[in-house]
Amino acid sequence: MYNGLWTVEFISTIQNRTGKGVLVISGAPSEGRLLGGDSAYYYSGHCKIDNNKLSGMIIIIRHDPTGISVFGDIDSFKLSFSGQVDKLHFSAAATIDNNPQFKIRIVGNKKEDL
Repeated sequence: MYNGLWTVEFISTIQNRTGKGVLVISGAPSEGRLLGGDSAYYYSGHCKIDNNKLSGMIIIIRHDPTGISVFGDIDSFKLSFSGQVDKLHFSAAATIDNNPQFKIRIVGNKKEDL
């Protein structure tokens, strides 16, 4: 039900920066694998879904040296997130592990099943 291709939007608390990308979820609801990216960064991580609650961790790594993330000019960072999910949408709050003052909201919309 959750496994598939999702579009994602990242909304930062820093200067109202936003970003968009794609994310593949596989292996959910237990230990789901996350893979995705956008024009400047790729994403790799894991998630767990239980009773429509989503939680996990994702590492964001820059592949385009000219790209800027929603948090600014950072090469890589790890996000911890939690939120709500149904079969077509999710919304989660996330923070950078070593800088919890940096917060974003992640909104996902499912586009295709795996």
